[in-house]
Amino acid sequence: MSASIHRAADTIRDMFEEHLWSYEYNEEKHRFTARHDLEIPELKETEIHIYVRPSTIEPTRCRSIVAYGLTHLKVAPDRIAQVGEYLTRANFGLAIGNFELDCENGTIRYKVSINCRSSLPGTSALEDMIAIPIAMFNRYGRGLLAVNAGTETAKEAAAKADAR
Repeated sequence: MSASIHRAADTIRDMFEEHLWSYEYNEEKHRFTARHDLEIPELKETEIHIYVRPSTIEPTRCRSIVAYGLTHLKVAPDRIAQVGEYLTRANFGLAIGNFELDCENGTIRYKVSINCRSSLPGTSALEDMIAIPIAMFNRYGRGLLAVNAGTETAKEAAAKADAR
């Protein structure tokens, strides 16, 4: 049987506190928020949102934990198709998580999720939910900026990022 929403939140809170990482928690939304610096000055930081998602059958039970890494960068409306191609190229072959692009407002995020129907994930899996989005923005961020600015094609930028 899955853990309760509160137990899942306590497990995530324990992980943050064990590492002395700053975070905020919105109890109503079951959302943790943390910020981490990126290696790319133009992107500055990524904001990580970790949601404890309830089961649709038993709303007091945890169904999944989902983390989104976001940057402040918004895709220019005339570059949506090119950035979408770049992110699709970046996603190909990724083992854990994927980039997402909101074609309406230009928001880019990196998503990692864990199914919690049977049990809660361990600390290392929760740490990955923070580390992986940061690593992906560090790896693909320069290409993302170049494609958004129109200085590189999606194919060129993806090849450079994949060669890193």
